[in-house]
Amino acid sequence: MLAAMLRLVAIALCLLGTGCGSTIVLRIPSSPFAAREVEAPRPEGNCRYLNVLVGYSTQASGMSARDVSLSAEVAEAMRQEFQRLGATVTEEPGQAYWSLMLLAVHNERDDGFIFSATLALRELAEARDTGIPTYATQSGSPAPPTLYTGISYGSLEDVGRLARKFVERADAALLPSARKLCAFEVEENERHDTVDSQVPLPALPL
Repeated sequence: MLAAMLRLVAIALCLLGTGCGSTIVLRIPSSPFAAREVEAPRPEGNCRYLNVLVGYSTQASGMSARDVSLSAEVAEAMRQEFQRLGATVTEEPGQAYWSLMLLAVHNERDDGFIFSATLALRELAEARDTGIPTYATQSGSPAPPTLYTGISYGSLEDVGRLARKFVERADAALLPSARKLCAFEVEENERHDTVDSQVPLPALPL
């Protein structure tokens, strides 16, 4: 995945070379950026399928200590936004059902930044993941989307705002999958409770 992210960074750097000074978020056709806000409610309660792990590259080719610090800043802004939206940010990979990986570097020419980030459902059997990434589309897809990716760049003053914007859009695009998984967990818990209630209790000793 890191190689793909580096290619995305290279594309955006080429665009920066055209002289465009405005801050934009690239929207790639037939990608998660085509998704729109989902009006259905968020899953309620302590659903484990809302657990997300946020990580960032620290040893990519050409990264400086300053770039690593920037990546950490972007990651922290994204963690805070996930928590604000109701997700659970965990540091334990075994507890995370979603994984966000990002890479941020400074754009020395314009004293700005560029980051590439991907949020995806991890390949965990209990999350009923097929292992095939599905992107969100405007018209909907046969299966709930499991992957959201994009590039953002601008001035250093916009780092926090654009990091939060990425999470907001990724959350909206992947919410159908999270909702489906949380509903499945509720159904499974109810089924187990029903089965347990039908099992006779052992007789107490006299």
